[in-house]
Amino acid sequence: MIGRNRRGGERSSSDREETPWMSVTEVARYLNLHLMTVYRYLHSGDLPASKVGGRWRVHRRDVENWLASTARGVQKRILVVDDEPEVGAYFKQLLGRHGCRTEVVETAEEALAVVSEREFDLIFLDLLLPGMDGAEAFGEIRKRDPQVPVVLITAYPDSVLVAKALQFGAVSLLVKPFASEEIVRLVRTVRRRTKPTLPQPGGQ
Repeated sequence: MIGRNRRGGERSSSDREETPWMSVTEVARYLNLHLMTVYRYLHSGDLPASKVGGRWRVHRRDVENWLASTARGVQKRILVVDDEPEVGAYFKQLLGRHGCRTEVVETAEEALAVVSEREFDLIFLDLLLPGMDGAEAFGEIRKRDPQVPVVLITAYPDSVLVAKALQFGAVSLLVKPFASEEIVRLVRTVRRRTKPTLPQPGGQ
């Protein structure tokens, strides 16, 4: 749709290009990340930004370049926890096309077992699960891996379960129904985790 300027005419290309800068809130909304996660990227210098009037401003081009850079040459390890087989299959097929190694489980108990054994770069966690709910599972995941980014899947972003989950730390929300672009964008925002090299016995 062609927008209109304040004089009622069609907006020119120069009008559309006047505001390529995004606030921290706009970046968080675009990337579907928690606000504090975006601030952490800014303070670390991981995400290029400028300060204007004491406030962070991020150029849209830099956001896109940053997303592209996180996707190059890495095979990210993703865990999907959802009791609907068709949802798990959808994630696995979609993320497989983007070079991710995706593991799918259907219960919180299975998720805790694999998180105890393996390290993941990102976890998609449905809140409504049989047995232990996703909020409680998130708390248990945090005990096993305090650093792994977790995205909660829910159809009810204002539910009690979301509030319950937030007490265990910052998360991102993926609200049903969701688009494939949202999932891919979330995956692209996380970096591949690498384990530190340990000194060999007898080494210096």
